[in-house]
Amino acid sequence: MPAVNQPNPLLALRQLPPFAALPDTTIAALGEVTSMRHYRRDMFIFAEGEPAEMFCFVHSGAVKVFKTTVEGQEQTLHFLRSGELFAVTGFIVPAPYPGTAQTLEDSWIGCVRNQALRALASRDVDIAFALLEHFGQRLTGTSRHVLDLGTRDAAGKLAAALLELVGANEEVQGALTVDLHLTHKDLAQLIGASRETVTRLLGDFREADAVATRANGGLTVYPKNLRRYVE
Repeated sequence: MPAVNQPNPLLALRQLPPFAALPDTTIAALGEVTSMRHYRRDMFIFAEGEPAEMFCFVHSGAVKVFKTTVEGQEQTLHFLRSGELFAVTGFIVPAPYPGTAQTLEDSWIGCVRNQALRALASRDVDIAFALLEHFGQRLTGTSRHVLDLGTRDAAGKLAAALLELVGANEEVQGALTVDLHLTHKDLAQLIGASRETVTRLLGDFREADAVATRANGGLTVYPKNLRRYVE
């Protein structure tokens, strides 16, 4: 039986940026092929190498997507929160999932079978264009991230990652909080550094009033001071 507090898929889809402006009839058609699934913390949504049968979005909670290296180490690709899509490449090219998706906290995940989505997109140009625009934005962001990894030092990479996690654009000046409970190991995997390096850099950031540790162990970020490390 569905959970008592299972989200309405129509309302969940309407909150997603790629679909927010779509006509009601299009959202209704998407809602018919969208399932809302509840995952407890640390559960796996799919595993690297499995057939990519669905694309997903985070309705509530948080998800980590990571790859496993040949040495058996985790390399974090993304941290995802409410309103973010993932596993989107299988919609275009049938292929295995390039990474593993695991919840970081109790989460509601929306899932759409790629076969059903392709059928809808072939009949409704609004869906096709919404997804193409999203893919274009994701490609631009990925290219920028790869460039950053190649040109910034560890401090710049960590500062950029923290700014991205809090969604701080250039106009944001006030303090923001990282609403994911991430360990130093999580951050190290995200930027390709050691846990010791991240611990040292966070200490430097605290001394520069760029971050502060909260009582619950989370971080407060001060974008104006943190941007000095990425400029």
